[in-house]
Amino acid sequence: MNICIAYKCQVPNTDERQLHVRTGLTLVSSLEISKIQTDGYLYFSDGVLKLQLLSMPDMTPLFVSFEGLERRAKDSLFQQSLIKAVGIGKGKRPSILDGTGGLGSDGFLMASTGSKVSLFERDKVIYELLKDGLRRYAAKDLIGKELLKRIRIENRDFLELKPLTESYEVVYLDPMFPISKKRSRSKRPMLYLQQFLQAENNGYEMLSMAKRIATNRVVVKRGIRSPTLTNHDADMVFRGNSNRFDIYLI
Repeated sequence: MNICIAYKCQVPNTDERQLHVRTGLTLVSSLEISKIQTDGYLYFSDGVLKLQLLSMPDMTPLFVSFEGLERRAKDSLFQQSLIKAVGIGKGKRPSILDGTGGLGSDGFLMASTGSKVSLFERDKVIYELLKDGLRRYAAKDLIGKELLKRIRIENRDFLELKPLTESYEVVYLDPMFPISKKRSRSKRPMLYLQQFLQAENNGYEMLSMAKRIATNRVVVKRGIRSPTLTNHDADMVFRGNSNRFDIYLI
């Protein structure tokens, strides 16, 4: 997608200029957005980085916030299928590589247990939204600062990894898969990602790469009726209402 950075004042401020330097995206006055060819724009509003797609003018912009996950991180966290699938349990806090970081929800929950989590996100726009959300959460209180110490994010393509200098017990993957229209309408972030990122068509390669990296298991999040990423069954499966987690033991 063709995304630009919109600024409201006469000239871009420091945050907008730094975002331009990091991403290489074009800086455009918000008054000029309608005059250029673009699919959407990033902009700062009250210190929050947001994304607005022009194809969805009536939908509120997308930004990353973890406040809504705090309750899930406190209530029965260790009973959730995600946490069980990656092998977190009594006395077990494996190191985890999330190869498809996205908006960081799953990475946040895994790190909330005490595990160290590295998130790789290939798209620079989604990466910047994620980084901004983590920055604001860490600035909130001591708990946020401690959580951020356990999360590392990088703007990297999982399939283009150079030899890693550290090992991971678990590799977690959440490849994009087609989302039903009913589900898309009810989940704004998923609808944005569906519009912004194409569904992954390289799932088999991702799984093969993950198996070379993980020392204990690979966990793949799928839609409840989505096919597996390989032609053989997973070693274990944890099922939820709309998603499942396929587990491949190493």
